[in-house]
Amino acid sequence: MKRHPWIAALMATAAVFLGSCGGAGDKEPEDAGTSLPYTLLPEQTAGWSDADLEFFLHGSMGTEVLPEAVLRAWAETEPGLFPTVTLTNFGAVAGRADGPPLGFSLRAVEHLGGLPSIGINCASCHAGQVERAGGGKGVTILGGPAAFDAEAFFGAVVVAMVKTADAEAMKKFLPAYARAREGAEAEAAVRTQVEADAAGIEAAVKEDPLANRGAVAGALHVIAPAQLEVYEPGTKTLVPLPELARNLLRLFHNMRAALHIPDQLPASGPAPSGPGRNDAFGLLSLVLLGAPQEHAPVKFGVVWNVDRRRWVHWDGNTPSPMARNLLAAVGLGAPLLGKKAVLDVAVLRRQTQLSETIRPPKYPWEIDGEAAKRGAERYQVSCARCHDGPEGDGRLFAVAEVGTDPVRARMFAPKLAEGFNGFLRTVEAPGFDGSKEPAIRSTQKYWAADLAGVWARAPYLHNGSVRTMGELLMPPALRAKTWRRGTRRYDAAGMGYEDEGGYVFDTATPGNSNAGHDYGTGLPGEAKRELIEYLKTR
Repeated sequence: MKRHPWIAALMATAAVFLGSCGGAGDKEPEDAGTSLPYTLLPEQTAGWSDADLEFFLHGSMGTEVLPEAVLRAWAETEPGLFPTVTLTNFGAVAGRADGPPLGFSLRAVEHLGGLPSIGINCASCHAGQVERAGGGKGVTILGGPAAFDAEAFFGAVVVAMVKTADAEAMKKFLPAYARAREGAEAEAAVRTQVEADAAGIEAAVKEDPLANRGAVAGALHVIAPAQLEVYEPGTKTLVPLPELARNLLRLFHNMRAALHIPDQLPASGPAPSGPGRNDAFGLLSLVLLGAPQEHAPVKFGVVWNVDRRRWVHWDGNTPSPMARNLLAAVGLGAPLLGKKAVLDVAVLRRQTQLSETIRPPKYPWEIDGEAAKRGAERYQVSCARCHDGPEGDGRLFAVAEVGTDPVRARMFAPKLAEGFNGFLRTVEAPGFDGSKEPAIRSTQKYWAADLAGVWARAPYLHNGSVRTMGELLMPPALRAKTWRRGTRRYDAAGMGYEDEGGYVFDTATPGNSNAGHDYGTGLPGEAKRELIEYLKTR
């Protein structure tokens, strides 16, 4: 069957984002059960109630975009994209056996036909796990950069939608969907009926594979819950399968619209950012402002102690985490109807407020105390000038001074900042006022962050291009040019993650340079070890 041009373009583009799919996360923990399978550090959430923790880990940000039944069906029909419904293959952290991974919410969504649907929240990118190499129980770290591969996850959703908008794929999807909704008996009945209704299903898909008919670009179909049922109400009589296929295509249309995926996409895209990184502002510029940017991947930020800072992000570009989170929610699944954002600002504000009270994690393993004492002196000589002191603009440094990859600083120019400010001034979200002061600025510099909890912030530099602190203290020319990312196993001596995982980090790729930041690289070997031991105490 000849594919619609939109499908061909989308397949080519989304495939780029799946370059690291299927290998971002380690094996799912064997002890996952009714409680969290890993240990939380109590000092990170002092004063939180159980409800606060549950909300941070699983509360909604209005981004629910993937119906759980659809995910379960795709796990059967597209195992190469979704090898497990736990999503741990994308680096997600397994939660309780009866719930979604950490950082994922689950709620019924009206524009998705009332189906219980999953979406991501702050914890998907800021709840990671650390396991000491050699064994031992892992530790769940809140507020630091997790190893979740957001691009691969959303890329898999997009590709699966595209593949299912094909008559043959739809005929395989319908029985799997029936099983996800009603069980094995429904699956068997639908599988038999598919053969009888094959011509009708094929015609339904071919006549409008993108379900654009009757929908304005970017608008949502109205889908009643009954339209997505497998059985007629109150019976064991199957609904007409061609009509169910049409309604599922409408569902996919609404999922694409909520993700702001246009009908026309470029035939190629940038290299995958990999686990723990993305180009959030570049993506938001594309989907919200219609302004493509130079690809500038950065690692997920650090949110502990963020309430003590005036400006956040690697370039100190916003004083308003709330504005940033609203942009993220709209970009990650909250529909935008004209200027109206379909989300609950109150729950978004609660997520933001909780994230601002997370404190740094203490190093959970042994530290060489005597070496750390000597390392404190090394720190004062080599690091304190940039990383200590008031959290003001004096902590911003020009690219020419630090010598690190320039792409993010160059990309985030004043014109882009004003584009986001214009969006925030005009977006309609009851409870949010983006007109009081500019929420986004352009510095075109990089922020020297406080080093509290720095042991848990690997890999290092704003783009995550240096695997361990030990390598960061090497002259740039001696740092690894390629290495692997995705493991949770921790290299205690180097202070970073082991060189293993499903994603190959290539520092020759645009935006991925590991050059610069040569501070401390001239120290003798033992002095570097002492400095690393001290940094574990921060």
